[in-house]
Amino acid sequence: MSILNLNTALATFLDKHLDALAARERLAPEEITKGIENGTMVLLANPNHKNVVPTLVGQPASVKVNANIGTSPLKNDIRCEMVKLQTAINAGTDTVMDLSIGGDLNAIRTEMLDKCILPLGTVPMYAVAQKYIDAGKDPAEIDPEEIFAEIESQALQGVDYMTVHCGLTRRGADFATNGDRIMGIVSRGGSILARWMIKNDKENPLLTGYDRILEIARKYNVTLSLGDGLRPGAGTDAGDAAQWEEVMVLGQLAKRGLAAGVQCMIEGPGHVRMDEVEAQIKSIKKLTNGAPLYVLGPLTIDCSPGYDHIAGAIGGAIGVRAGVDFLCYLTPAEHLTLPSIEDVHAGVMASRIAAQAGEAALGRAHAVERELAMSRARKALDWEAMSTLALDPAMVEKRREEHKDKRECAMCGKFCAYKMIEENPSCGD
Repeated sequence: MSILNLNTALATFLDKHLDALAARERLAPEEITKGIENGTMVLLANPNHKNVVPTLVGQPASVKVNANIGTSPLKNDIRCEMVKLQTAINAGTDTVMDLSIGGDLNAIRTEMLDKCILPLGTVPMYAVAQKYIDAGKDPAEIDPEEIFAEIESQALQGVDYMTVHCGLTRRGADFATNGDRIMGIVSRGGSILARWMIKNDKENPLLTGYDRILEIARKYNVTLSLGDGLRPGAGTDAGDAAQWEEVMVLGQLAKRGLAAGVQCMIEGPGHVRMDEVEAQIKSIKKLTNGAPLYVLGPLTIDCSPGYDHIAGAIGGAIGVRAGVDFLCYLTPAEHLTLPSIEDVHAGVMASRIAAQAGEAALGRAHAVERELAMSRARKALDWEAMSTLALDPAMVEKRREEHKDKRECAMCGKFCAYKMIEENPSCGD
């Protein structure tokens, strides 16, 4: 039986929006349906998320970008996070994730769902762990039933996709903590579950209870973003036993999800040296049956704090060309602090640049056409067209403001190469 027969919410969304999706993505409707049926595409949309824009993830659909926002125990200003939400939307993000770990998480999530028509993602483990940490209790004491209850509660609220670290095994945790890794476990959710497993001497409850998660996800068409709790947190750790142990399990879980009528994405590495990015992406895609791959970066160097959005964009562009479907942004605040409003904008733009670079290299029509149109606009000194075609039109207008009455740019002025040729009709004779 097909996923569309098993997942009635997904079938309803697809029936209603297929033609619009096909037009937006420049794909035949049959190509989209086939991609969803074989698990190489997912449609992010929970029917309980009011007015959500159904969003397709999975090449050859356009590469999507996600923006992470949310509070922390040290910086908890819900009003500021709502401004960040709108900033990310204005900058062109395709989805948003609420990674809040400070304050009233339920209230924050509810308001984000209300204000964001883009698909919203969460990490339910954070809400469960916060209750224990705020009470001064050890997260290793978490009752697994609380995790399943939180997943269902958030699905009911309308969350469209959730990171669940179901592929983190006890063996994988041992590899990461007792092996040769420099950085160990850098995933918050992964570290919480690893602590739980080690302290209780039990297997991951999200793995042993995976069928329960599938039941919830199918009911609400929640896409499972199968988390990379053992992703490398340093370039030197990429490709080690801990990472591949988890990737292999994630491939099996995605296959089980598809058979159960549940859409699944795979979360990918965060730090990978530039020469290894392509091999990493292709190997992950192969081991996970071509499921959509959602990556954080990957950062190609580890020594760029304050500029990690650039290091991540380099890896992201290479990754897109190798098969990445979904880029999770990095901001200049990565590894340092909570991102500011300006950081959110910069992060979205960096990932959108990476997506455009990768898709242009792949020869995707929409990306190539945009590049060609920009070149023609520049040749014609058509500033209105250049602004429209730019990934960040507001930046073009801001930079041009002082000399917007001039036809040429302020760098060249009367030395403009285009005008030199234009004004000499005998040139080339």
